[in-house]
Amino acid sequence: MCVLRPAAVFVTAVVVLSLVSLAWASGDYEYWAKAAFTTTVTENWRFTFEERLSFGDEARQLDDHQTDFCFTYWGLADWFGVGLGYKALFEKDNDNWLVEDRPLLNLIVRTKVRDWGLVSRSRFEYRIPAEDPESWRYRNQVTITPPLTFTPLKIQPYVSDEVFVNFDTRDLCQQRLYGGVYIPLRAKVRLELFYLWKLDEQGDNSWHDTNVLGSYLYLLF
Repeated sequence: MCVLRPAAVFVTAVVVLSLVSLAWASGDYEYWAKAAFTTTVTENWRFTFEERLSFGDEARQLDDHQTDFCFTYWGLADWFGVGLGYKALFEKDNDNWLVEDRPLLNLIVRTKVRDWGLVSRSRFEYRIPAEDPESWRYRNQVTITPPLTFTPLKIQPYVSDEVFVNFDTRDLCQQRLYGGVYIPLRAKVRLELFYLWKLDEQGDNSWHDTNVLGSYLYLLF
C-alpha cells in the first residue's frame, strides 16, 4: 500500500466532505461508542464480542446499548466468510428499558479492485422485540478503502453505505452513509473514528435524518 496517491486523496475527500455538508445542517445529533474484541478460535474460525452505547438528545443521554457476539467461518474461501451470531438491544423508553433479541446470519465478501479494498456484508436478522411483532430484516453494508494512508501512524480512510430492508413490507426502512478513518494504535489495537448520516423512514413515508459521530475501539487477538 502506498502512503499517498493524489487521485485517491481527492476522491476520498470529496465523498466525505459531501456527506458532511449534505447532512450536518439538519437533523438530530448522536454519539456512538463501541468496544470490540476478536480472537482466533481455530485456523478458520473467529469469535467477536462487541458492546456499543448510543447517546441521543444532542449526545447528552444514553438511549440504548447493544451487546452482540458472532462466530465467523473463513474456511470456504479466503474472500468469503459466514457468521452466526446474536445481538441484544436494550433501548430506553422513559424510565424503562425495552429488550430486543436478534439472532443473525452474516455473509461477508472481501476483495480488492485496482488496490481499492471492498467489503460487502449481508446480514439477515430475526428481530424479537419486547412489545412489537417479530420480523425479519436484511442489511447490506458496503465499505470501500482507498489505496492510501496518512502520516506515520498509517491512518486509513474509508467510506461506507448500509441499507436496511424489512422483509414483511419489502421496503427500504433505513440507510446509513459513513465517512471515517481507521487508526492503528498498536499491532493488535485499532481505533475507528467516523461521521454517519442516518436516514430513518417515518410512518407517513417521510424520512428523518440523524447526524452521528462515533468512536470504535477494536482489540484483535
